[in-house]
Amino acid sequence: MLVSIIGGAGRMGSWFAKYFLNRGYDVAIFDVRADRAEHVARSIGARVYRSSVEAAGEADILLIATPIDVTPKVICEVARWMRRNSILIEISSLKSKVMPVLRGVSKMDIRALSIHPLFGSGAQGMAGEKIALIPVNDPASEEELARRVFPEANIITVDLDTHDRVMALTLSLTHFVNIIFASIVGEEDVRLLKHLGGTTFSLQLIVSEAVMSEDPSLYASIQMTNEHTVGYIDKFLSFALELRDIIESRDVEGFIHFYRKVLEAISKDEDFGAAYGRMYRALKAI
Repeated sequence: MLVSIIGGAGRMGSWFAKYFLNRGYDVAIFDVRADRAEHVARSIGARVYRSSVEAAGEADILLIATPIDVTPKVICEVARWMRRNSILIEISSLKSKVMPVLRGVSKMDIRALSIHPLFGSGAQGMAGEKIALIPVNDPASEEELARRVFPEANIITVDLDTHDRVMALTLSLTHFVNIIFASIVGEEDVRLLKHLGGTTFSLQLIVSEAVMSEDPSLYASIQMTNEHTVGYIDKFLSFALELRDIIESRDVEGFIHFYRKVLEAISKDEDFGAAYGRMYRALKAI
């Protein structure tokens, strides 16, 4: 069975190329960065296509791993070249713009899967990793197909609106906070901070530096394509300014009240009680 990957020279595209190769599939990649595609293909043992049309026309499974903002256009360009009953998988981290296109594709006797890998290209394998499945038409049959293609993954089915709203919190806001944290720390003597910083700072620095090592174009798309992003950033800034005013006014009772209100809300998480110990174990593992 042939898997073609458009965007196969990118981090996630090449990750999936290696994944399918390891599972015994024949894999070919296409990328507009032709030299990069040649290099990736040689390094992993895949073939290279010279055009997206060629990649689409021969594939049993066509995986689209292009930037969020161009994914709908790419699908529109290649879908008409795909064979009947072939599988189209797109992996973008936001779904509102691509979903109407996928619903159109599904009417062309093409099985469309919209997934969001909830892990990065540093993952060592698929076992135990989470994949969000956002149904295009038929949740049951699409989940069955996803489990067949990714049998080791933990498939989580979620509707489009919930997915994109949650991503504004778990991706957009998280990235925003870490970029701002890194911008402040970067103005200081980082070596000194690492010498004197405790466990909380050390873990926060690792996360922020990991965020800053990613592709800024991808992160810009995640921030700017999601209609829920600005609302959560505004909420973050509102809480931050409220706490700042409490601190500036030396209002101890106000601080404790703010803290306890947040604690009451966050402690509803069933894993809350183990969080402190897990933080130390995580740092020790690193």
